[in-house]
Amino acid sequence: MFGPSEAAANEVKAPAPRLKNWDGTWNTEYLSDLRDYLNKGFALRLECITGWDTLCAKVLKTSANNDVILGPNGWLFYKTSADTFAGADVLSDRETWCCARSLFLMQEYANSCGTQFLFASPQGKETLYPEQMPNYVSVSGERNRVRLEALMDEMGVHWCDLYTPFAEQDEQLYWSWDSHWNGKGAALGADCILGALGRDSDYFNSPFTVSPTHQGDLYAMLFPASDRLETDYALTKDFTFTYTSPFHSTDDMLISTACYNGTGSLLMFRDSSGRNLYPYLAQQYASASFSRSNNYELLDIAACHATDVIVELADRNLDYILKYPAVYPAPVRDVAVLSGALPVSTAVSVATDPTAADYSKITGVLPDDIAAESPVYLRIGGSVYEAMPAADSFTAWVSGSVNASDVQVYAFAQ
Repeated sequence: MFGPSEAAANEVKAPAPRLKNWDGTWNTEYLSDLRDYLNKGFALRLECITGWDTLCAKVLKTSANNDVILGPNGWLFYKTSADTFAGADVLSDRETWCCARSLFLMQEYANSCGTQFLFASPQGKETLYPEQMPNYVSVSGERNRVRLEALMDEMGVHWCDLYTPFAEQDEQLYWSWDSHWNGKGAALGADCILGALGRDSDYFNSPFTVSPTHQGDLYAMLFPASDRLETDYALTKDFTFTYTSPFHSTDDMLISTACYNGTGSLLMFRDSSGRNLYPYLAQQYASASFSRSNNYELLDIAACHATDVIVELADRNLDYILKYPAVYPAPVRDVAVLSGALPVSTAVSVATDPTAADYSKITGVLPDDIAAESPVYLRIGGSVYEAMPAADSFTAWVSGSVNASDVQVYAFAQ
């Protein structure tokens, strides 16, 4: 009871400090390490946090945790949900266009491999249940998801509507104490995604077992010593897929499955919303791979013999598309695309990466006067490639060895 405290929620337990490093040198950070160890490991720490947060929630009607917001009826939200709700995290026109263009380029490559592509973006629960947000957070009409969907339609990107089907349901499909959809919500999400891929499923209307089995991620952050659980839904009928890779938890970086009565092969890039989503999809495919890599490694399409590729990314993290460029060969364009484009004076970097050993990774920074809807082209010798754009930078994977001095960058000015 009075020993070192365990780590709370998603914290990493601080190791005991050492006077010397593993290589025998003196640890110059010993006092800092000691401070962290004591701050995060003193006896009854979790109980103290839980007691203080409970007092604030019950008496002051507020959250004592800087990352968690307390709403009406005990609902909990990430602090970033308030930014989304208030429109404080709205992407610029350039950022939104680059997200859509990057998804288009990913789809173009997937289609060139004979693979169907789909983008799916689960909305935050603040969008579906605005009445549960604190009244001090004002609502904004601007939504990154809506603006991105309009651009994806213009470019022909295949995406799945995960808002309308959820908004039409009267029952609660997200946990009150967690940032994600519950088991029933995941079932509806799976039906929407599979339907967009031309597959029939009706998980949402299947029989479910309802029981208090889930501890919310936000609840664990606020009340780490509590063992209260929230109601969840589990399909009454068992899944029949099997794991073909070592399985430790739903947070594994890679989960591989096989199902004897499934068809086709799936490569899915998913975030934390995929924790309770992937079983529904695994049941449909003869083989499936679920990756948590932020840099979508589309070169894996060939290794997986994928017939379908899904990119699933929560709407609050749409900027990840720009922060973590996908890995795939930059498409070759006709030299005519350079008509009207201007050469960009920028330092170009070329590197290699183990994830794509046969390719050169070309990156660079863009000036501020780039047009909001400007592609980025690279001229290397007699070939022209389109790079994956970000607001102020670009990334391209080009086969073979490339010298930085041979790369000319083109874009369109405002």
